[in-house]
Amino acid sequence: MKLDDDFERDRHGDVPSDRSDRTADPQGPLADREVPLAPIATADVIHRWLDGELPEPVGMHGDSGRAVEFWRRVGEEAERRRRMVTPPHVAARIMASLPDLHAAPVTAPWWKKDLHLSPAIAVALLLGAFVLGVVVMRLIG
Repeated sequence: MKLDDDFERDRHGDVPSDRSDRTADPQGPLADREVPLAPIATADVIHRWLDGELPEPVGMHGDSGRAVEFWRRVGEEAERRRRMVTPPHVAARIMASLPDLHAAPVTAPWWKKDLHLSPAIAVALLLGAFVLGVVVMRLIG
């Protein structure tokens, strides 16, 4: 048994039509033309440019053009800041304010340090000591 699908010969759901009228142009058949496309900087191209593998992309449009311009400005600013030098008087003030490295900080052991307890912690410690004393007396006696 053969299935009849006369209405879907070109598989687009359209009734097949005679296509000979399109190519029968009095000027001759239409030729394909190459249209130059604007260069597109994909993320990969921009990353390779930032890594120094490709020359700087030029003539970009849209988001990719803005990204290239942004990273170009970031590179210029980083190069400008790389050449900056701290003035000698500022460096001298910074070095003078640093603590002396030869003076070792004196730290006291924990048993010689002052003990600061809040009233709530002091009451909790006293109550815990009392309960521990009661438990020991019960076990002994």
